[in-house]
Amino acid sequence: MSKKLLAAALLPTAAFAQQPTQSDDLVITATRVEQPVSSVLAPVNILTHDDIERLHAQTVTEVVNTLPGIEVVSYGGRGQSSTARSRGGSASQTLVLIDGVRSAGPADSGTNLNALPLNQVERIEYIRGARASLYGSDAIGGVINIITRPAVGTNAHKFSVGAGSHQQRQANWSSAATVGEAGQLKVAGGFDDEAGYNVHPLDGINNGDRHGHTGYNGMLDYQQGVSEQWDLFGTLRWYRNKGQYDSSYGSTHLESETWSENQSYQMGARYHDAGLLSELNGAFLRTDAYDYDVDESRDEATTRSYARQYNLNWINNLKLTDSWTVGGGSDWQRDELTPESRSYGSAYPDAAQQRDNTGIYALAQFDDGTWQGELSGRSDDNQQYGRHNTWQSGAGWRFVPQARLSARYGTGFRAPTFSDLYYPGSGNPNLKPEESKNSEVMLDGEAAWLTWRITGYRNDYEQMIQWADDGTGNWTPQNVGRARVDGLELEGEFDTGWLSHRLSVEFKDPQNRETGLQLQRIARQNARWVMQGEWGKFDGSVAWNYQGKRYDDAANTDLIGGYTKWDLALGYRPAAQWKISGKVKNLLDKQYETARGYPADGRTYYLTVDYQL
Repeated sequence: MSKKLLAAALLPTAAFAQQPTQSDDLVITATRVEQPVSSVLAPVNILTHDDIERLHAQTVTEVVNTLPGIEVVSYGGRGQSSTARSRGGSASQTLVLIDGVRSAGPADSGTNLNALPLNQVERIEYIRGARASLYGSDAIGGVINIITRPAVGTNAHKFSVGAGSHQQRQANWSSAATVGEAGQLKVAGGFDDEAGYNVHPLDGINNGDRHGHTGYNGMLDYQQGVSEQWDLFGTLRWYRNKGQYDSSYGSTHLESETWSENQSYQMGARYHDAGLLSELNGAFLRTDAYDYDVDESRDEATTRSYARQYNLNWINNLKLTDSWTVGGGSDWQRDELTPESRSYGSAYPDAAQQRDNTGIYALAQFDDGTWQGELSGRSDDNQQYGRHNTWQSGAGWRFVPQARLSARYGTGFRAPTFSDLYYPGSGNPNLKPEESKNSEVMLDGEAAWLTWRITGYRNDYEQMIQWADDGTGNWTPQNVGRARVDGLELEGEFDTGWLSHRLSVEFKDPQNRETGLQLQRIARQNARWVMQGEWGKFDGSVAWNYQGKRYDDAANTDLIGGYTKWDLALGYRPAAQWKISGKVKNLLDKQYETARGYPADGRTYYLTVDYQL
C-alpha cells in the first residue's frame, strides 16, 4: 500500500507482524511539484498501479470510491453519470485533474468518473482540504489527480479480455517501454460494452428496459530526456462513450441516448538543476456531446454541446536551503462553447462562447525536521466575474519522531459554470463565485507496523449557488446559500502478515445554515475498509463500504437509507505471463440508491484474463 495509516481510536488489540512503513512516497498534487508525503501539511492518499490492479475494478468510479472522505453519487451503471464529492461539498467543489489538467468542461458541474477509461490510469493522488491558493476555482473540498503518465524506466506490456453480468465484454491493451537511454513511451487502447440494466425503473411505463453503454479509448504518451537538465513530454488521449437513459415523463415512455467524444492534447518542457525546477506545459481539450431519443440519429439531436478548453501553465519551484523552498507560477485558461451548441434547440447566448481566466500563485515552505510551515496565495482574474484572491497557511510540529500535530486555514471559491450562467431559459448571468473557508487540525503518526491519522475540520460556504424563485415564478440559479460542514476523520493502514489494510471512518455534520437542515445527498457517517494481499500465485482484495442515511432533497422530506456493500476480487497466475481474475461486486446483493429513483446495480460477476510481459 502507498501509506499505512491507523487512527488511534481504531487500534486493534491483536498482535501484528512487524513491518516497516513507507513514509517517503512522493506526491505531486499537494504543491504541483514532486515532494515527499511526509512534508505535506494535509491529508494525502495515494493509490499506486498495484493498488488499483488488486481491486480488479471496471471503472474509475469504483477506485475513487475506496478513498476516505469521498461520497459518490451515481445515476445508474457504466453508461450513466457518476461524480465524487469530498468532505461534504458538491461535485463541482471537488477538483478532478488528469495529469494535472482540469478534466471538467466549462458547462459541467463536476467530472463524470464513469466516462474516464480505467485502463489508462497509472496512479491516483488525492489531497483533502482547500487548495484554491494553488489551483484556483473548484479546489474547495479536495483535489483528485488521475495520473496516466508512467514512471520513466517502466517496461510493461499487458493485454486483457473480460466478460461479466449484463452481457458485459471488454478488451484492453497497454504497453509502456523505454526508448533508447532517456525515452519513455506508452500506448494504450480499449473497448467495453454492456447491455446494462434498468437504471430508472418506472412501473408500468418502462418495464424491461435496459440502459447500456459502449465505450472506446486510446492514448499515446512520450517522454524524452534531451539532457541532464531538460525533459520534453507529450500526451494524446481520446475516448468515446455512448449510453442510454430513461427520459419518460408522466405516462409517456421515452428512452434517450447520450454520445460524447473527448480529445485531449498536452505537451511541455521541464528544466531541473541544482534545486530548481521549472515546467511549461500546454493542453487542449475538446468535448463534443449529443443527447437524443433512441429512435433518432445523432445528427437529429436538438441538445448538443461543443466545448473547448485551452490551458497554459508555468510551474516553478526552488529549494533555497535544506529547510526552505519557494515556488510560484501562472495559469491561463480559455473556456469555449461553440455557437452551434444547443439545448432542446435553443442557442446559448453570445457570452457563453468564450471566457478567459488568468491566475498567478506563489508559495513558501519550511521544514527542519521538527517544525513545518507553509504559506501560499493566488489571484485569479476572470473575464466574467472579475478578480478573486485566495490564500492558505499551515504549520506543523513533530513533537516526537513518530508523531506530528498540524493545523491549516485556507480560502477557496467555485466559479459558476456556463450552464449556471447561460443555460437557455434558466441561466443567471449575474451569478458570483461561491466562497469557502476551511480550517482543520490534524494529528498523525507512525510506528513499526502502522501509521495513523486523526483530522478535524470545518468548511464554511457562502454565496452558494442554488435554484430559487427569481420573484417572477421563474426558477434560476442564485447566490442564496450558506452552509457549514464540521467533520472528524479517523484513518489507518496496517499489515497483518501478507495482507495490507486501509481503514477510514468519517463523521460529519453537513448543515444548511439558512434552514438548519442536512445538506442534500450528504451522509453524516461513512466508513471504508479495503484489504489487499498477494500470496504465491494468488492476489486479491476485499472492499467494504458503509454510507449513512441522507436526504435526496433540500427540504429533508425524502430520506434515502444507508447501506453496507461488499466487493470481493481474486486473481490467480497459472504462469508468469498469465493471470485469471474474478470479481463479485455487491456480494450480498444489497438494494440501495445514491440518488432517488436510480437504483444501484445488484450482485454482478466479472471474469478477466490478462497476458502480461
